[in-house]
Amino acid sequence: MRLWLDEMIPAEVARKLRDLGHDAQAVQENRWAWGLDDEAQLEAAVRQGRAIVTFNLRDFVPIAQQWAAGGRRHMGIILIHPRTVQADDIGGVVRRLAALLEAHPAQDALADRVEFLS
Repeated sequence: MRLWLDEMIPAEVARKLRDLGHDAQAVQENRWAWGLDDEAQLEAAVRQGRAIVTFNLRDFVPIAQQWAAGGRRHMGIILIHPRTVQADDIGGVVRRLAALLEAHPAQDALADRVEFLS
């Protein structure tokens, strides 16, 4: 599975995931994606064949519901609750995402699903 980390997630997370052999890109590493709204971020992830990762539950839960109701496809929405791991806990985010990727290695493992990072 390939990941697209939204602007709330430091680019260092993507770099550390790549060091572990995973395919991850961060908005912070891609100037063209800076300032895109949440739905446009999801669309960017879809164009790249990536699941999106975000701390933004408030906006992405309704977007996921709207996309499902409209039959729109995506590669997965991975939500991180700040009570699970803080945004500034880079090591914690990396470990949890790496574990998720190892548990779901298929490219389409989370297609059209919303997954809370545990």
